[in-house]
Amino acid sequence: MKIMKTTLVVLLGLAFVLLNGCDRSPIPFGRVTGKLTIDSKPAPENIKIYFYPQFQGGSYSIGVTDANGNFEMQFSTTRKGVEAGLNKVQIENPDTGRTVIPRAVLDANNKQLWEQTVEVKQGKQTLDFNIDTSLKAKEKPTPRRNQKIEERLEKDRELGNDG
Repeated sequence: MKIMKTTLVVLLGLAFVLLNGCDRSPIPFGRVTGKLTIDSKPAPENIKIYFYPQFQGGSYSIGVTDANGNFEMQFSTTRKGVEAGLNKVQIENPDTGRTVIPRAVLDANNKQLWEQTVEVKQGKQTLDFNIDTSLKAKEKPTPRRNQKIEERLEKDRELGNDG
């Protein structure tokens, strides 16, 4: 009889854990929807948007744009949203696996000039993003030679010295 009670308690405890699932998290979540635009026009369909929590142990969420640029963030197959707190936003094209930000918006080292960090709060919220492609890459300044060196090179050319 005592073994049956112990077994029943263990089974009830196991059932409780299984019914509650592993999806419960002590970290608060925000339900995030929004619209992605490029130059104020809806982004194309199937653009991936990633939210990366900026705290240790956080897991990213992903959203995909529809034909109108709208998206809803998904943490897992069964849970919508984003872990609350600071999140870095990254945008990719799933067909190429590359950023959809045009090369003109990248600097000389191919780093994105468009980078967004957002604060996700608990509850429902709308976060819209616009990528402005009119931003130009930072051009490295062309080094100018010293005026005296220029004059000397010109003189050497006149004298037929190419060295």
